[in-house]
Amino acid sequence: MIKVHKTIALILLILMIVSVTGCGNKNQQTNDTTTSAPSTTESSASADKAGEPVRLVWATDSVGSNSYTIVSAMATMLKDYLPDGSSIDVQPISPGGMGAPYLFESKTADIAFANGAPAKAAWNEGTLGKPPTQSYRAIAGHLTNVAAVTYFSTAFCKKYGVTTLEEVVAKKIPIRIGTSPKGSMDEWCASLALKSLGVTYDDIKKWGGDVIQAGGSQLSDMLKDGKIDMIMNHTSAQSSDVTQDAMTNDVTFVQFGEDMLTFFESQGFERITYKKGTWKGMDKDIVWPGTPDCVFVSKDMPDDVAYALTKGLCEIKDVISNQFSSLTPFDPTTAWMPEKVGGVPLHPGAEKYYKEVGYMK
Repeated sequence: MIKVHKTIALILLILMIVSVTGCGNKNQQTNDTTTSAPSTTESSASADKAGEPVRLVWATDSVGSNSYTIVSAMATMLKDYLPDGSSIDVQPISPGGMGAPYLFESKTADIAFANGAPAKAAWNEGTLGKPPTQSYRAIAGHLTNVAAVTYFSTAFCKKYGVTTLEEVVAKKIPIRIGTSPKGSMDEWCASLALKSLGVTYDDIKKWGGDVIQAGGSQLSDMLKDGKIDMIMNHTSAQSSDVTQDAMTNDVTFVQFGEDMLTFFESQGFERITYKKGTWKGMDKDIVWPGTPDCVFVSKDMPDDVAYALTKGLCEIKDVISNQFSSLTPFDPTTAWMPEKVGGVPLHPGAEKYYKEVGYMK
């Protein structure tokens, strides 16, 4: 009888030990799950990571440029939205806004920054003497506020009694215009500004003026030395060149008239407002035509990849704009609009995302 009782007691003791051990394991598993739970952002990114790995090339400006730095940061974050094992290779092979659309034609890039207006021009009639190309699609527009910032030497304004480009052309004043080399956004904007007024570089030269195409620092020196009267620079409020010119010279910022602004809009530009005090000597708000940076991808990019990239760009907006103030204007709720991407069609994958989140009907 005693042996039976001892046996029963031993069995009960074993059951108690097993029960306690089981409860301990259960609690430990629960705690481990809570500790390793992914954040909302990580969950959102991983939701679209199914599929085969992809190898993408993102073309950008030269190493060390602001564009290269921004794209490198973006690529690192966007890789988390692609299937495991994917890569985004940032290559400094972009020829700039005017030539970037042709990167897709030659299949040397899968993603690139390009300005909306030249993307529209390349799509419709071609740029840089090349035929039209329609080998790209938009996924996000208006990442930056850049515009055709234009200023005269104040000495020039006082000498001829003018403050606008329209007055210069109407009076056929021999103005010396400084801008970047042909093929740049700066030079294109300068040629369009004159075209909107019905004149050409040759007309400027016939009046005794000139059009000087050179690098930013070279033009700054020429302005300081009184060798040019005007600079047009398609740039942002963070431009070091404009800041230097305004600090070291007495300049007058030039407002374009309504007809000029309307003409630029017909070419795919937007109206960009620069606030009073953006630079020294800027004593009022000025509206200039601008064509902000957009993200374009190859038309052959699979829909799910374009969807993932678009989703990623929109979801990292706050993080990336905190790192780079030039990206503050990027607004995912409007980034899909035709006027924000130069009228270039959206990639179907991007369109799916914008509709899915309710930004686009």
